[in-house]
Amino acid sequence: MAIEAIDPEFGHLLQNSPLTVRELDVLRLIVEGCSNEAIGKRLYLTVGTVKTHVRNILNKMCVDDRTQAAVRALRAGLVR
Repeated sequence: MAIEAIDPEFGHLLQNSPLTVRELDVLRLIVEGCSNEAIGKRLYLTVGTVKTHVRNILNKMCVDDRTQAAVRALRAGLVR
């Protein structure tokens, strides 16, 4: 899947370390404003597993928090 991001460097980063399908599922719920507990219930995951996915998302997207990840995901068209 080609990713067209506002920042070309961001697109390059995601091409080298793409988000998994599950990470995209978690990212969509982050954008919706769900807590880790809510994400776990909706995706049938433990809170620890959700935290691991969130940490991986933040690392791959080179952001410091969930809000930055949500904004970057919306701007890059990763989620709608």
